[in-house]
Amino acid sequence: MARSKKHTCLHYTGYAEDGGGIHALVRNLQGAQRFGVILGGARGLQMASPAGPKVWRGPQVQGERISVRNAVRAFVVAWRIRRWLHRGNGRIFHGHSRAGLLVGLWLYFLGERRIVVSVHCYGRQRWFYRWAARRLGTQLYWLSPAMRSYYAMPGTDWEQCVPGCVPRMTPVTRQPAPGQLRLGGAGGLVRFKRWEQIIEAIGQLPVAQRNCVSFVHIGSGETDYLRELETLAKTKQLDGRVRFRGAEPSAAGLLREIDALVVASRNEAFSIAMLEALAAGVPVLAAGSGGAADIIRPEINGALYRDGDPGALAHLISAWLIDPPRFDPVKICGSAIYCDEIAARWEQIYRRL
Repeated sequence: MARSKKHTCLHYTGYAEDGGGIHALVRNLQGAQRFGVILGGARGLQMASPAGPKVWRGPQVQGERISVRNAVRAFVVAWRIRRWLHRGNGRIFHGHSRAGLLVGLWLYFLGERRIVVSVHCYGRQRWFYRWAARRLGTQLYWLSPAMRSYYAMPGTDWEQCVPGCVPRMTPVTRQPAPGQLRLGGAGGLVRFKRWEQIIEAIGQLPVAQRNCVSFVHIGSGETDYLRELETLAKTKQLDGRVRFRGAEPSAAGLLREIDALVVASRNEAFSIAMLEALAAGVPVLAAGSGGAADIIRPEINGALYRDGDPGALAHLISAWLIDPPRFDPVKICGSAIYCDEIAARWEQIYRRL
């Protein structure tokens, strides 16, 4: 039997700039080729790569926050997207993050049912997300059980959860560096990523161990924050052992150089860098919160440390230096979450609408 016609899905983030994990996720889903992908953003949005998805642009829902002003802006966007939905039978609205949730709610109240919403954040106004979940029911999805628990939603399994994903890739081949532990970080230089805690942790090690650890970061972001991190590294006498290389086209080069990726951010919904490391066979050291708490398992693909505690990370690094763990790259790769599987699940969800 011939496969039915593909859906065309408008993945709405409302962002004015191309970057971040949600846009990376949308591009990854596009690459799976299970359905047509359009990225919905604000006026002025320009894609960083010409190979990216087509773009739908509308008024900006500002500030990535839940507020009355943004609710009004979201209604204007929803009215325009409603017209887009009515121009074709196979069209789906998929809202992401706070702006996508607000627009999705308006579309629902306007009588549209070809909609789904993915919550990507650990928002402060938990009551609002619970209220939205009661209204949207099975048309609202969380990224992981840890996120459901944060919002006090019933259930502890993966039902009603669809996580982020990455393409399948060939595991990297790394040259061992006896007596050394090479750590890496990938992502924006923004404060919620808490890169300073990695520097603090390395700085707490005894001098002999400190001289055996290095940390390399790739990614761009806030200039003032970068200066603070570089100053902190000098204060901790880590000159030459902590480096910030700036933006790179992909994380592949970094992953070939390091022994483990570090994710220090608190309640990061689902780190794409974490999933890329696992797909490449690289273990992950992560703060025990957010999506990492549902994915990282000791002796399988990395380790978790107490969230927000540089001392706990320092203790973990010290233990790895004394007794280096032996991870099986095949098991690490097997714990990653891949786009062909997640895109197939979204396709099933879209067909039920």
